[in-house]
Amino acid sequence: MSDIFREVEEDVRREQLKRLWDRYGILVIGVALLIVLGTAGYRGWEWYSARQAAFRGAEFYEAMQMQRAGQTAEAEAAFSEIAASGGGFATLARLSAAASRLEAGDAAGAVSEYDAVSNGAGVEQGLKDVARIRAGYVLLDENDRAGVEQRVAALADDGGPWRNSARELLGLAAYQDGDLEEATRRFDEILADSDTPRDMRTRAQLMATLLAAERAPAEPDTAGSGSVDTGEDTGDAAAEQ
Repeated sequence: MSDIFREVEEDVRREQLKRLWDRYGILVIGVALLIVLGTAGYRGWEWYSARQAAFRGAEFYEAMQMQRAGQTAEAEAAFSEIAASGGGFATLARLSAAASRLEAGDAAGAVSEYDAVSNGAGVEQGLKDVARIRAGYVLLDENDRAGVEQRVAALADDGGPWRNSARELLGLAAYQDGDLEEATRRFDEILADSDTPRDMRTRAQLMATLLAAERAPAEPDTAGSGSVDTGEDTGDAAAEQ
């Protein structure tokens, strides 16, 4: 008797499954195909991205070799092409293109490239800060205090990883401009920071010593005139005797 009930139950289950398949079978097949195609597409994109990254990496290496060989124009063109293509190497290529322009004597072009990186959308904040610091050094060589301050002043705040590099730039720019008080303040900030690297601390100490000497008031020289007066008095007294 139990076998009969079992057979009836299996027949009912098969009938229910058949109805479900007739109703939703096409949908199930479609979902399955989407999963397969989606997985295949994702794997294909991964392969393509890896291939493109390897290709751009090889191009970047070749451009770096040109730069090291002194072929600045060729290197700049190669870096610019990589930067225009986008991708992971684009920002590094723009920074390298700026360095090539600077080596070729185009300071304005280098600053323009650095500004493009520091203001670029989607660029990591760390690379933006690097671009600002590098632009600051270029502008320091150009004696452009306002340009230096515009790019690095915000990086000099406490806690930032580039604070002491920014302070050094601001101090040197102020010194070039004759603002000894501001220059002293910036180098004192570097010396007061326990995390300042040794080389930078040494430079800051040298600048602080130089600034202290330049800011010291000149002492009047009165010793010479006093000795002359004393000699004249002695001579007169001897003549009278």
